[in-house]
Amino acid sequence: MAEHPNVSVVRRFYQAFISRDTARLAQLVGRDMEFHVGGRSIYAGVHRGRDQVLKLFYETGVVTEHSIRIELHAIFGNEEHVVGLHRITAMRADGRTLNQHGCLVCHVKAGVLTDAWLSFEDLREADRFWR
Repeated sequence: MAEHPNVSVVRRFYQAFISRDTARLAQLVGRDMEFHVGGRSIYAGVHRGRDQVLKLFYETGVVTEHSIRIELHAIFGNEEHVVGLHRITAMRADGRTLNQHGCLVCHVKAGVLTDAWLSFEDLREADRFWR
């Protein structure tokens, strides 16, 4: 069976993030996208609009000295939702490390992401890393 088109969009989003292809990310992030990050870290909350979402990705890259790595484990979805299951690792200059499973739940319309919710397996630990 062929992959659902929305799953293909989110797969390309993951691939662009992993390869740091900002031009491709900008094409896949909807102009009015809302990217939700759970927790209480400085990045928690809703990042609204393409510019703010791309700024979030840029800033997290800078504070981790571009050490963020994502390993996509599975991705599945349909017309309404696409879910990506992944492992994220990263390191901060002060020695803090992040090594967790995560989940990204997405909405896709007209070939772009319109909404996404990022979750970590241990939100408190993730908050300590991103504080």
